Amino acid sequence: MAETVACAGRTGGPHSGSIASEGAGSSAALIAGLVLGPENQLTRVALEAILAGGDLLFNPVVLYGPSGVGKSHLATGLVAAWKGRFRQRPAIYLPALDFARELADAFDAHAVDDFRQRYGRAWLTVLDDVQLLAPKQAAQREVASLLDASIDCGKRLVLTCSMAPEHLEGFLPSLVGRLVSGLCVEMVLPSADTRRVLLDQFAREHSIALDDSVASILAEGLGTPAAGLGRALMELHVAANIVGEGITPQRAREYLAARDTPSRATLSQIARVTARHFSLKVAELRSPSRRRAVVRARDVAMYLARTLTRTSLKKIGTYFDGRDHSTVSYGCWKTERLLEADPAIDDAVRTLRRCLEGASSRIPTSLRDVCGKPGKIC
Repeated sequence: MAETVACAGRTGGPHSGSIASEGAGSSAALIAGLVLGPENQLTRVALEAILAGGDLLFNPVVLYGPSGVGKSHLATGLVAAWKGRFRQRPAIYLPALDFARELADAFDAHAVDDFRQRYGRAWLTVLDDVQLLAPKQAAQREVASLLDASIDCGKRLVLTCSMAPEHLEGFLPSLVGRLVSGLCVEMVLPSADTRRVLLDQFAREHSIALDDSVASILAEGLGTPAAGLGRALMELHVAANIVGEGITPQRAREYLAARDTPSRATLSQIARVTARHFSLKVAELRSPSRRRAVVRARDVAMYLARTLTRTSLKKIGTYFDGRDHSTVSYGCWKTERLLEADPAIDDAVRTLRRCLEGASSRIPTSLRDVCGKPGKIC
């Protein structure tokens, strides 16, 4: 489903709509579905400066913050907006790990010059999730060289990251120095006011009747990334429809109370129910197998382990055949992307999450029956 992504901000009131992009001609308005609030005013300033197309006072621009604040949505939207404005000036968006793989392939094919020329032609290059380059020093050196060339030629380099550049581990000091010398912009999770705007917008887009009191309860209680707001509202909507009722304040409070119940899932439980859902064996998930079906199921299991438990990336990787933390992080990132792009993965994650959280206690019996179809584990 299409989702609106928010960066947090407070406004004069939940109904004002002033959190949304300001004016049809603003840069933020050109990035479809992006909602920027006053708390991310610096993000707006950076976007407008980049999309103005003139000389920049800062290069690179580093957007950092936790998962769910909208960094990747902003990054892809920025490139799309640039291409819409400057058709004769190429722009490239690429996940940082794909950049590293392309570089490795170029070395293998003795085509490094072609690789560099491709990026040299781009007026705007956006690399997503740069923190995943921690063990890849060759790629880090190439990013540093790309940055130097961009500065010399008046071109733009934008990077997204899960943390401030000075806190990156396993990075070359020379690259960190270049990153911190640019504009580093922290992006934060949606505030309650921003969540209210997003819930109202999602309800309109999907024709969901959302009472003001219910919207306020959910906005205050759902301390979640923007992408999770739509999923939560849709879960409530489906459950209410099954019993022929609307989303009432009481139902919303029960939903929030159930979400707040701590999960007791363990890595072994997650692996077991995930393997069964995907018709695999636990041993396959914990093996070095690179079969597509196994990799996808393993990525889902690692994503669930990361979001349902407080287990570190290192411990999750150790459980799944000794994978390093960057591999686990990349698997979680891929699954997070597939939640929006692949309905089968979205359905699998929702079903498995309900099983592992014991969420069946908060939804009607008829919805549990839906979960309990053959091939589902609930």
